[in-house]
Amino acid sequence: MGFEELLEQVGGFGPFQLRNVALLALPRVLLPLHFLLPIFLAAVPAHRCALPGAPANFSHQDVWLEAHLPREPDGTLSSCLRFAYPQALPNTTLGEERQSRGELEDEPATVPCSQGWEYDHSEFSSTIATEWDLVCEQKGLNRAASTFFFAGVLVGAVAFGYLSDRFGRRRLLLVAYVSTLVLGLASAASVSYVMFAITRTLTGSALAGFTIIVMPLELEWLDVEHRTVAGVLSSTFWTGGVMLLALVGYLIRDWRWLLLAVTLPCAPGILSLWWVPESARWLLTQGHVKEAHRFGVNFSYYGLSLDVSGLGLNVYQTQLLFGAVELPSKLLVYLSVRYAGRRLTQAGTLLGTALAFGTRLLVSSDMKSWSTVLAVMGKAFSEAAFTTAYLFTSELYPTVLRQTGMGLTALVGRLGGSLAPLAALLDGVWLSLPKLTYGGIALLAAGTALLLPETRQAQLPETIQDVERKSAPTSLQEEEMPMKQVQN
Repeated sequence: MGFEELLEQVGGFGPFQLRNVALLALPRVLLPLHFLLPIFLAAVPAHRCALPGAPANFSHQDVWLEAHLPREPDGTLSSCLRFAYPQALPNTTLGEERQSRGELEDEPATVPCSQGWEYDHSEFSSTIATEWDLVCEQKGLNRAASTFFFAGVLVGAVAFGYLSDRFGRRRLLLVAYVSTLVLGLASAASVSYVMFAITRTLTGSALAGFTIIVMPLELEWLDVEHRTVAGVLSSTFWTGGVMLLALVGYLIRDWRWLLLAVTLPCAPGILSLWWVPESARWLLTQGHVKEAHRFGVNFSYYGLSLDVSGLGLNVYQTQLLFGAVELPSKLLVYLSVRYAGRRLTQAGTLLGTALAFGTRLLVSSDMKSWSTVLAVMGKAFSEAAFTTAYLFTSELYPTVLRQTGMGLTALVGRLGGSLAPLAALLDGVWLSLPKLTYGGIALLAAGTALLLPETRQAQLPETIQDVERKSAPTSLQEEEMPMKQVQN
């Protein structure tokens, strides 16, 4: 009797599987807390050059600043430059005398902020940008911190994929929990940008274990009929994490304490692994039949977003809105994958994402409400595509290579995640270029999704031969059946 047939007889989605989904909810909540953390961790508040000598209670501070800071083309005071020498303003007596002599016609000399910056702490008490002055000429380092993090996820995905196929899902999930806890604490205690970048990169590698182990560990205990509902249900925990980040970010305005708050839940997660069973499918493929039977006995008892600006909302409202819109997208995915299939759902949601980005490019910057609506629609479609991708990918690979395949797939995905923060810097070339890049890649991905095989109502492949048989032409399969009968 095959494992799928056994699941159908004893119950493919009972209390045992529900308990498993609940125990594995924490990693799904922790992932967005870390992946989207730069929205608050690396936020850049309003800033200007530090100007020593300014009176503490200067009644005409705006006028005083105008004498020391040049204005940008949009009329705001510069954040990165100051005058080499204080300027006499035209509406003052000295300024009128100098203007009458023509001394104000030449462009005054400006210099960089050699004495640091002063930041507006009304919204954030501390971020990595204010901690290490990652602004102006150093703003690329601020973006690079996210790139380093996702580069770590990329490398970790390959490592965890291979190791979990070799040593088991549960053991490597424990490694991911412990590594994330230790490295997260080290990141919060960073004394320099270099230390922070290194520890966050390694934290990304550790978190990669969550991204590729949790979903297969859930699905490998489920039958064909219930994989969709369980996959969508577990992905709602990601949505919960997105919304929770808005609340945590609002309550904790210091980046070190914020990082601690999203890292410490790993401690109870480590304890919860005592009740998480190893994948019976993996145990069977490894020849551990007795262990697979002992996890089987428990049946009767117990039985998956870095630009939030330009929407007319503050960062906390935007994060909450983006989290809330994911809930209806989960319902869309559930209905679509059941009736339209995985492949069309994946292609359709990616196409919707591309159209939302493309339409937003045509909307005037003055039409804030339409821009917000399109951004929310793009977020909903992209989250639906993300949810489908995790479910779809898990069903494409056989059990013996599922984690390795997930690791390689995550590698390519995290390469995109690594480049996304840097793509935002393309607005210096053309303001709309980042959105055009995101939309174009989504459109390309929609086309390639149509090349994948459909897995709706298909059993999870156990071996490479199972995949080859499913991908073989129907005529060839029909020819092989009489030959097998003759041999028998």
